[in-house]
Formats: sequence, structure tokens, C-alpha cells
Amino acid sequence: MHKGILQPNAFSMVQYSDIHLDDFKNLSIQSFTGVLINDLYPFLFSELDKVETCVENLRDDYDVDVLGSVHKHIYREFDEMYRKEKLVLFPFLLKLDEENKKSESCAPFKTTKQHYTNMMQAIENAKLIVADFFVSNLNIQCLENIQYALQGIQDNLTNIQQLKDCHFYKKYKSCSGCSNL
Repeated sequence: MHKGILQPNAFSMVQYSDIHLDDFKNLSIQSFTGVLINDLYPFLFSELDKVETCVENLRDDYDVDVLGSVHKHIYREFDEMYRKEKLVLFPFLLKLDEENKKSESCAPFKTTKQHYTNMMQAIENAKLIVADFFVSNLNIQCLENIQYALQGIQDNLTNIQQLKDCHFYKKYKSCSGCSNL
């Protein structure tokens, strides 16, 4: 298993032993949001930094301006999602939990979900761009690293989003008129 990839059955980062995804389901909302903000998201930001380094390493041989632009878009969307969850959504959920209430509006959930959706589309675009680069012995490792990192980030974020939606957010939503996010 690749270090740092949150997979359906396990999660592993350098500073942790293996923690199974099922373990996250049993966390309190406070513990879960703390792990996301303090551990998982910073790890994913570091993975995006690795992608940026690889993109820069390709600059001498390729026109990577479009890929660099897409990478910046991914980073911005992730940063926006992170900040909105940290500053708005998670404090809101903690207050709802403390008061044992449900939200009357899905707006806080939808705004962060939009950044997630935009980010996933940008990751797909970046993977397609990288797949179109000419592969030579000189750049194969860098291109593989980018593809692997992007796939890992995408897998991590998908699993985290499913966990948030299925095991945490649904407890706090009461929007009868809203469709499933």
C-alpha cells in the first residue's frame, strides 16, 4: 500500500500506523473534523506540492503552462474547501452536535461540496493532460509520479467525501426538499 493513501480498507501516513476506514466511522464529529483539519488535509496539501515539483521538473522539456494552471486550480479549490470546512462548516456541525439539532439549511454542505466537485473535475483534466505528454526514458518517472499522486489525491478525497456524507453529514441534515448531495 502506498504511504498516505486513504483506501477503502486502510489509511496510512508516515506518523501513523495503519488505521482502517471503519475506525473513522466511530469517531465523534469533533475528533473526525480534527483529524481532517490537522492530519489528512495537510497530508493532501503536501501531495499537491509534490505534483507541483514534478510539473516544474518537466518545464525544461515541455510546455506545462496548461498543466500548471490546472494544478493551481486544484490547489485553490482544495484550499477553499479546507477553509470553508474549517471556519464555517465544522464549527457549525460542532454547534449542532452540542445542541443535538439538525441543520435547517443545506447551504453550508453545498458550498463545500461545490469546491470538492470542481476539484475532482480539475484532477481529471490534469490526469488527461499528463496522459497526453510524450513519454521518454528521461521523463517517465516524473510523469508516473504525477499520475500516481493525482490518482492518490483523488482516491483520498473521494473516500473522505463518502465518509463525510454517509457517516457524519447525514446526521445533521434535515433538508426534506434537498436532493442527496
